[in-house]
Parts: sequence; C-alpha cells; structure tokens
Amino acid sequence: MVSSPSNNNSHGGASVGDGDTAAGDGSGGGEGGGGDDVGELGEEEAFTLSLTPHFHAFMLGNTRRNSCCPIMFERAAPSWWDPRFDSEILEGQYQHSSLPTFTLHFQYGLLYTLVNCAAWSVYYLITHTEQWYFCLATCLVLASITASLLVYTRTNYYLHEKKQRLAASLIASFTLMLVSLLPFALHKKGYELDSNLSSVAMFAVTIEVLLHIYTLIPLPLYMAVTFSTLFSILTEILNYQCTNDNRAALVIVRIILHICIHLIGAHIMIMTQVRMRGTFMSIGQSLVVRQQLEVEKALKEKMIHSVMPPKVADWLMKENPHTDDVDDFNYTGEDRAILRKVSSPRSSNTGDLGSIFRPFNMNALDDVSILFADIVGFTKMSSNKTAEQLVGLLNDLFRRFDLLCARNRCEKISTLGDCYYSVCGCPEPQPDHAKCCVNMGLDMIDAIIEFDKERNESVNMRVGVHTGKVLCGIVGTKRFKFDVWSNDVTLANQMESTGRPGQVHISETTYKFLPKDEYIVEEGPALNNESIKTHFITGRIQQTDIATLALEDSRGTYESLRKPSTQSK
Repeated sequence: MVSSPSNNNSHGGASVGDGDTAAGDGSGGGEGGGGDDVGELGEEEAFTLSLTPHFHAFMLGNTRRNSCCPIMFERAAPSWWDPRFDSEILEGQYQHSSLPTFTLHFQYGLLYTLVNCAAWSVYYLITHTEQWYFCLATCLVLASITASLLVYTRTNYYLHEKKQRLAASLIASFTLMLVSLLPFALHKKGYELDSNLSSVAMFAVTIEVLLHIYTLIPLPLYMAVTFSTLFSILTEILNYQCTNDNRAALVIVRIILHICIHLIGAHIMIMTQVRMRGTFMSIGQSLVVRQQLEVEKALKEKMIHSVMPPKVADWLMKENPHTDDVDDFNYTGEDRAILRKVSSPRSSNTGDLGSIFRPFNMNALDDVSILFADIVGFTKMSSNKTAEQLVGLLNDLFRRFDLLCARNRCEKISTLGDCYYSVCGCPEPQPDHAKCCVNMGLDMIDAIIEFDKERNESVNMRVGVHTGKVLCGIVGTKRFKFDVWSNDVTLANQMESTGRPGQVHISETTYKFLPKDEYIVEEGPALNNESIKTHFITGRIQQTDIATLALEDSRGTYESLRKPSTQSK
C-alpha cells in the first residue's frame, strides 16, 4: 500500500493528523501502509486511498467521558454550554457546511423584522398616537439597520469572516433589544407607557424579541442565554418602575413566564444544534463510506485492467456477463479482421457459481500479429548476479518494454523468464497491426541498447514476428489470465528462436502487411522445409533516405526514357 504523513494539518476536514483533535482510539493520526512507493497509482489516488480509512475511523470514533450530563450528539465536546464537536476539524467542517443554512435563517429573521417595522410604521402614520413621530422615527431607524444587515449578509466578506458574522448577529440582537426598551423612555410616572401600548403589549414584544434571538439569530448558546436573561431582567426592572402593575403576584407570574420562554427558546436552540450536527455526522459518514467504496472499486478495476485488455476486463466486470449478446464480440474491422465468438458447453451453464464468477469466453480473430522477444546473453548476465539484482534488472527492462507496448498499441500477453510475449490486433482489430509489432520490436532493440549503457551490461534482443489467426480468451478458474493460442503463435515463437540479435525476424505473411518504403529489409532463411519465406528488418529508413531513393528512382526512369531516343538517332 502507500504511506501518508504522520501529521497532516489542513483546513476543511481534509486531514486527520491534528494530535489534539484525534479520536480516542488513535484514529486521528495519518499512519499509512508499509512503503513510500505508490506504484502505478497516481499521487492523488494514492493519497485518497491512504486517507479514507483513517478519516472514516476518525469520524466514527467517539470520546466517551465520565460526566453527569448526557452526550447530546456523536463526538460532542464536554462544553454543554457551547455545543460543538470535540474535534476542531469536524467543527470547522460543520461550520463551513452549515453556514448557508444559518445565513438563510438570519436573513429570514431580518426580513421578519423589516415586515414588523413596516407594520408599526403604517400603524403610527394612521393613528397619530401621542409622540407618534418619535416611534415612527425609531421604526425607520430599525428598518434601515436591518436592511443594511440584510445586504451585508449577501456579501463575500460576511461569508468568509467568522468574526464579522458574529458582529452582525450581535448588532442585530442589541438593536432589537434596545428598540423594544425605548417605549419605557416615553413613560409618565403613574400612567401607561403609551396611549395604545399597554404593559401586556410590551410583554408580548419582549417574548417576540427573545424567541427571535433564540431561533433566528446565529449566536452561540451561552451568548444567547446571557444576553436574553439580561434583557428580561432589565425589562422587568423598567416595567416595575414605569407602570402601576407592581403587585407581587403579578411580578412572580411574569418572572415565571420569562423563565418558561427562556427554557423554550434554549430547548429549541439546543435541539436544532443536535439535529443539524447529528445529520452532519450521518451524512459525513455516508459520504466517507461511499468514497471508500469508490476507491476500492477503482483499485479493483485498475488491478483487473493491469492483467488483461480493457475490452475483456470491461466484459468480465459486468454484473451478468453470461447474458451478453453474441454480437458483442462479432464484428469486422477496417482491415477486414473478423472476430468471432467460439461457443462452449460451459458457457451455457449459468447455474454454476464458478461460471458466473468467471464465465467461459473464447474468440477467434484473423490477421493478428504476434511478437516474441528474447534477451540474448541473459544467462551470462545472471551468472554473476544475486536473485534480487537479477529481478531488479528484469523489472527495469520489462517496465521499459511495457511502456513501448502501450506506445505502439500492442497488448502484452505475458513474460516467461527473459522472454517477452505480446500481440497486436487482439482482442480489438488494428488495421496496422504488423507495423505496430515491427515498431515494437525495433524500439525494444533500441531500449536494450540504452539499458546496456546505463547498467554497463552486454545483452541484446532477438525478436520474431508472425501474422496469422489466433484464438483468444480467459483461461483458468484461479489466477486466470488472458491468453492467445494457435499454430501461428508457435510459428512466431519459432521466428524468434531462429532470429538474429539486434534484428526483427518476420515471416512473409507479416511482410505483406508492411509498407515497403519504411524499413530496411534483408532476405532471411526459409523455415519448415523451405515452405515459409522470412525476412530480417535491420532498421527504419529515415526521411532523408526515402528522399534519396525517390531521387534515384526518378533518375532511373529518366535514363530509361532517354535510351530509346539515343538509339534511334
């Protein structure tokens, strides 16, 4: 597997390495697997693969503590007066994800305040109560402040600055409390507060402000409780001094009502926090599990694609591959290569568990080029190497061949010792299959020359290519693999064994598929009792050589045209 750093610090919950925020089971650390080599995986895929299990355990972990207060939600911090997660990473991620919801609630509260201001303004304009102009001016000032805050909540500065969001909430809360207390300034000793505003109406306004602060304005619980309690105490003190309702029973009833309102508001606020944080944890865990499943699925697909061609791998990974139409593998390519599905008695046995997991599939293809390559001097090179050194050299060499195989659109079949075996035109037909195989062979020869220079070795490549018909498919029930079979495959192996180091030995059939002006070709020995003509390709013709040949051909044609005219003279 891959390794990840032991302490990763990043924003937005992207890392789980903070030592003070790790879960109680130690899952917060980012301890990875056994090595630093990520192999064929990309850096992003490797990081995701190593991070996901730890972050999953980090979110699922819960720090149990000995406390008389019950745990309000999963991963709750012991500070019950300020509900939050016990991890700064989780808390930051929650604040980021819940910001749109709290902002929307705050905007709804501001809109509700604007509607109230408009209603009170219309009321004072129509009734012209005593000192109505003062009350109207107060409503307009409150509406202006509320409208400014509403506009401010739609700016990026509000969304990206936590302190600015808290300041806006405090301004809204203190403005509402101050405006609701202003009617006490209009009182006359021994009279009602206003000709149309009784003490009951003032109590209703107080309840409205309290519920507004608890439910719509985004404040921490301790701030909301503290400011609301001070507001209730100040309201009752002013009401006691400014009204004639000073009976002890009435005061006790009002105090009890205030306590009930505070309990209701705090309960609503706490339950909202519990519900939102619980939903956040559930969704977060679901997303982490889903991401982990996707990573595991991608890893499985990458592993399957690494051992067989993409078309065969996609067919194999289908849910019910035994129900596919025969037409999936029956078509004629641009080079007239025909791919036919070969039926088998085992393919119809859909009830066998083994056949469902790895169903039988065999296909026949025409015009497929087969390449065999063998390292010349491998025995001598391995005589003075340890097993680890020898495997390391082969791994380096075959890694280069794999890159060349992909570049030349060939399909690697297998390696056996120092022998490399690939095809082109299978399982998907290629119109230039022979050219791709020959280029692959020449590139392998160039690659091993470069390998000799870098490793100070003296090995070479012997390459054989033949074109013919093959059967291709998946064989085996354990460690199964994609393979090809036919007499032409055997002949391609024979072409390699009778070849020369540093040259590509091709059959006459392969030669017919090659362009005649791109390669330097020499006659080769006949095989199988002189029945198979062969050729050696020693290199490519460069563009300058092609131009020279074309010039020589044109001169030869000119001379052949001049000779008859000279003889006639």
